[in-house]
Amino acid sequence: MTEMHAGLEQFREQLRDAVARDLSRRRSPASALRGRYPAGAATAVALAAAAAGAAVLALNGGSAAVPTADAAIMRHVVAALTAPPATILHERALVRSGSTTAPYELWIESNPPHAYRVIKWGHEGTGTGGTPTDPAAELRSLVASGNAHVDAATTFDGVPAYKLTVSGSSDRFLNGTAYVSRTNYFPLEIDTTGNGGERIAVQSYGYLPATQSNLALLR
Repeated sequence: MTEMHAGLEQFREQLRDAVARDLSRRRSPASALRGRYPAGAATAVALAAAAAGAAVLALNGGSAAVPTADAAIMRHVVAALTAPPATILHERALVRSGSTTAPYELWIESNPPHAYRVIKWGHEGTGTGGTPTDPAAELRSLVASGNAHVDAATTFDGVPAYKLTVSGSSDRFLNGTAYVSRTNYFPLEIDTTGNGGERIAVQSYGYLPATQSNLALLR
C-alpha cells in the first residue's frame, strides 16, 4: 500500500485516461483521426507522464520511492511515544529476565527540569535531567532513526497490533521485537535478545496532566 497526495492521485487518473485515448487513436484508421485530435497528442501524453514522475519525486524529496504504509506506522509510533508538553509519562511493566520477573515503573515529566522517579529490579531512584532507563523512549529513538521496520499486522494478547523488528540499539538489551497497539501505537511488549534476553510486558502506558498531585508522584 502506498500513500499518495490527493492532487497527484487525480492527476494519475487524468493521465491514465489520456493514455487510453491515445491508444484508441492508434488503433483507428488515419482518416478517422483527422480533425478529431490535435497534432502532437502523443507528445502531450509523454510530457504529462514526465510531469507526473517529477511530481512524485517532489513529494518524496527527490527519491523515486513513494512513502509506504510502513513509514506512516513509524511516524505514528514516534508521535505516540513523544510526551505532550506539561504532562507526566507513567509507564508500568513486568520485566522478565531468565527465571526472574520484577516490576518496572517510571514517572517522568515532559517539561524541564524533567524530574523522574523509576523503580526497577527492586531499586528505586529519583532525579532530574538525564534519561532514566526507559525502553519505550529507546524504542521511539530507534524508530525515528530508521532502526525499526514493520514485520506484520497481527494480534497480541487479543489486541490488534503491529509487530516491529528493532536493531541498531547501543543498548544490547533493547534489540529484538516490539509489539505496538494498532489503535494508539503505545507499546504492548518488547522482547529483547541481548544478554540472554528480556521480556518487557507493558501493563500501562499513558500521560498524566502535570497537576500538583501527579507531580508528587515524582518524589
